[in-house]
Amino acid sequence: MMKENPKMVIQLEGHTDFLGDANKNLKLSQQRVDAVKNYLIAKGIGKGRVKTKAFGGANPISREDTPEAHRKNRRVELRVLQN
Repeated sequence: MMKENPKMVIQLEGHTDFLGDANKNLKLSQQRVDAVKNYLIAKGIGKGRVKTKAFGGANPISREDTPEAHRKNRRVELRVLQN
């Protein structure tokens, strides 16, 4: 998608579940988006076209206390900033 749209700029948004230490979750969510950004750069996407933001466990999809809900909260979302 980004190769087909060379002016596209995206933001990768990292999330964790809300369990555990909030600072560690914030760091983990940053590591998640950094891993995806590094993958895209390795595939030829310019690093200036990929922004990142880490949320830790602040924006859960679900607040249920089940393993499935916790898995859903551990994610990276992609937002198109410019096309």
